[in-house]
Amino acid sequence: MKLTRRIERVAITAGVLCLALTPAIARAAPQNLAPQARITANSEFSQSFLARFVADGRIAELGGNNDDGNAWAVRGQTHRDGAELTFEWPHAVEVAQVVYYSRSSHAVEGWKDYELYVDDQPAPVARGQLLSGHGPQSIVLPAPVKLRKLRLRFTSSFGGANPGASEVQVWSQKQDDKALGRFIPLPPYRMDKGGPLPPTAPPVSRSPELEARARRGELGFDRLIVIHRHEVNPSHVYTYHAEGFRPGGGLYVCNLADGKMTRLVDAGGGEIIDCELSYDAREILFSWKKGGRDQSRYGPADRAAEQTYHVYRVRVDGTGLTQLTHGDINNFNACWLPDGGIAFLSDQKEAYAYCFTTTSPILHRMDRDGGNVRRLSASYLNDFTPAVLNDGRIIYSRWEYVDRPACPIQSLWAINPDGTGVSGFYGNRVLEPGTFMEARPIPGGDRVLCMLTSHNGSCRGAIGIIDPALGANSQEALRNVTPEVPIGRVDRGNGNALINRGPYLNPFPLDEKYYLVSRRGTVLVRDYDATEEAALLGPQDSMGYFSPQPLRPRARPPVISSSLPPREQAQPWATVLLQDVYAGLEPTIRRGEIKQIAVVQEVEKAQRIPLLDRVPTGHGYAANSAFGFQFPLVSCGATYAAKRLWGYAEVAEDGSACFKVPTGLPLYFLALDAEGRAVQRMRSFTHFMPGEAQSCVGCHADRNYAAARALPRPPAGVQPADLRKPEWGLMNFNFHDIVQPVLDKHCVKCHNARSHPKDVDLSGDKTDFFNVAYDVLARTGTDGQWRPEVHGGRQCEPTYVRWIATINGAEANVLQIAPRAWGAAPSKLTQIVLSGHPDKDGKPRVQMDAASRRRLMAWMDLNVPYYGITRTNYGDRMGCRRLLPAELDGVLQQVAQRRCASCHGKEKSGRVKIPRTFYTRITNPQDNSFLLAPLTKAAGGTEACGKGIFTSTDDADYKAILAVFEPTLKMLQTRPRMDFPGAMDAFTCPDLQAAQR
Repeated sequence: MKLTRRIERVAITAGVLCLALTPAIARAAPQNLAPQARITANSEFSQSFLARFVADGRIAELGGNNDDGNAWAVRGQTHRDGAELTFEWPHAVEVAQVVYYSRSSHAVEGWKDYELYVDDQPAPVARGQLLSGHGPQSIVLPAPVKLRKLRLRFTSSFGGANPGASEVQVWSQKQDDKALGRFIPLPPYRMDKGGPLPPTAPPVSRSPELEARARRGELGFDRLIVIHRHEVNPSHVYTYHAEGFRPGGGLYVCNLADGKMTRLVDAGGGEIIDCELSYDAREILFSWKKGGRDQSRYGPADRAAEQTYHVYRVRVDGTGLTQLTHGDINNFNACWLPDGGIAFLSDQKEAYAYCFTTTSPILHRMDRDGGNVRRLSASYLNDFTPAVLNDGRIIYSRWEYVDRPACPIQSLWAINPDGTGVSGFYGNRVLEPGTFMEARPIPGGDRVLCMLTSHNGSCRGAIGIIDPALGANSQEALRNVTPEVPIGRVDRGNGNALINRGPYLNPFPLDEKYYLVSRRGTVLVRDYDATEEAALLGPQDSMGYFSPQPLRPRARPPVISSSLPPREQAQPWATVLLQDVYAGLEPTIRRGEIKQIAVVQEVEKAQRIPLLDRVPTGHGYAANSAFGFQFPLVSCGATYAAKRLWGYAEVAEDGSACFKVPTGLPLYFLALDAEGRAVQRMRSFTHFMPGEAQSCVGCHADRNYAAARALPRPPAGVQPADLRKPEWGLMNFNFHDIVQPVLDKHCVKCHNARSHPKDVDLSGDKTDFFNVAYDVLARTGTDGQWRPEVHGGRQCEPTYVRWIATINGAEANVLQIAPRAWGAAPSKLTQIVLSGHPDKDGKPRVQMDAASRRRLMAWMDLNVPYYGITRTNYGDRMGCRRLLPAELDGVLQQVAQRRCASCHGKEKSGRVKIPRTFYTRITNPQDNSFLLAPLTKAAGGTEACGKGIFTSTDDADYKAILAVFEPTLKMLQTRPRMDFPGAMDAFTCPDLQAAQR
């Protein structure tokens, strides 16, 4: 197939033509000249996406999520619509052809229109248009040209978040298409392995009749409320309050009959991001950021009162402008409540995205004058776009982890206006689309209209209708009303198939047939059957129109009376009545097996840590993250969140339980057997208000058929029991304080630095990331065993503990909900502990007490956390934890070249092959294998090398290696890592905080 499209030949100036006509008597073999050039660009996303990577000879796999370090990408916020890539050679070279490979590892983030310039000539020698896809695309010059500088000017892209190139080859002679390989055309932003493409529906027909009816007011309104602004293009759906800011525009009323625009509010040097008309159509709520700039992911936070979003109220005639929220926090996405109050999002509680740097605004409510602010949600990650359902509940989107990968789960939830009765609405176990947001009720029923998009990229996509009566996660419940934008299947994908692909946002249902929507700034009215549409308002002055709503009264939903006691009478706890824990588990789980319910809290990330692209032990995008995008680390790729186990509730023989739980916290439950192993787990959280009483049917029933039910009080005669606290006390769960003492008591005598059968060392010595025992038990057999810096991966099979991977690439595990699938129940470590670790004759070698066993079971079922806190004193290190001396590898090689190469041999690079563990001891560094193995037994070593290399610890080379650790150990005395004593005292020390700033 021909790999170029619409390449327009452009006349070459006479001077260049003379060079091109130089005769070539004997041509050499075709040569890719790009690696010889100095390559620069006017935009580079980060150190992981430099211009020079286009000539490294590496083309990332389609959909492989692995092109960081071998592709060029621009900063999409500034150069998404164009950039320049320049090749310069020290001497003249002859060029006949350029071959471009789009970025197609994470998504098809490629350039579209291009111009090719030679040296400093003002006119291009070629211009044309590239395709969206994976593989080579040829740009052939009209004739070979001798030059010293070649400039590729890209003038448009397919809209990807950060366009660029995986590879750009510059050939001295034209290559045959077959030699270059196959090109795979793809719709923009498709993320897959190149499998069959879904059928694409034809564009919806424009309907002059529908437009005429709308302009005559025959759809029930004759004016629209709209926002005039630039398109907001954040890097993720959860960062639209912090990224994509571009000043200008305002809040307007549009008269459909004559097109007259009446400005209600001039945004000035700020931006209005959303609006909501009152039920009586007299007032408008809107969110306005009056100035400032995007929040940088690099460097310190930059927030001030005038640089954050706040909620305002104005009458529809433009009078009565009133600011309702204040301060250096973001308050936005407001909606009117049936009782006259206002629901909105706020980041006043300090919490940040686990894998990024932005705040996590969550659902609040306030009175119409801005007073009596009350937090409704206990989310530790973002809530999104609240609205009110026809039954009076608030519907909103929620992002969560709870031992799941980050990308697929931005699902829809409902909650009463007093904060009680939170329940899933749709999508909490759906892979594609990854995000459901901007949900609004369709008049006359329970269905909602919402926007469907991805986790990464802009907040636009397709539009869908959800009918919760057809299932909380079913394909049948989701109907795509913009079929020209494929959305994938609910049981396949990774949550990112729609990155910047769809153009639609801000849907507003008009009735049971039509809805309003913005298509990248053009306001449309469409029907749900996708048979007709009409454009009502188009972009003006380089800005579009968004958030369209008809200026007309609408039905006010019923007011839901609060079931809570007065605040002054409320207890600081809530009551949970579990009717039958076996509902949803039988017949897999037999009655009588479940003995307790464990109540677990997911703990928020309460410290903002700027991203770094270079740290002492690595470089690349987000180099201070590890094991996925964790910074700071909590685990080795399992849980992102720190955990707190609040206690245990007893389960009666009939499967019921009634117990107290703490309020205002994100909680989930584990159903435990007699050994303390999780039989089943919630992979989602719930939360409660003080004094709330909540009933639930069972374990893993469909939420829309077995939803939680608010109770005015516990049933008569039923007294909620206090939780039995864990024997280690109420503290955030960490491995070094809770699990390591068990191993020290029962295991370390046999499994230590000098004696470690099957390489199992269970010592408590601190390592570069964690401690030895954690590294061995949790990391062995995983992708992160040797490559902690990798951001993408898969659901691995750890050797000793079956933990749930939360790394990008492991999304399919969201669907694995069978009992005993994860944690202690299926793990090898559990079998060893319960069997007593028998010897070859079957005799138990370990008699572990029940309390010790339960500590191990809890650790496995909490998804193997190591750290109990998401704070750090080392934001400038990999994972914000790693204390590996940067000089260690160099010193080891210097010694090994002189004293070890004859036995261990060398790699092709000339480096000596030094046997090492995948972890490095920081405390007791003398017990690292590279110091023990060459040290004679007489001197205290293991002599595992077969002969003594160091006969004494006074050996100069031995001392040189050991000395590498001294600065780190000294630093830890005043700046302890969070698993060292005194870490929190140091963290709050004013002098240390000043030094860190």
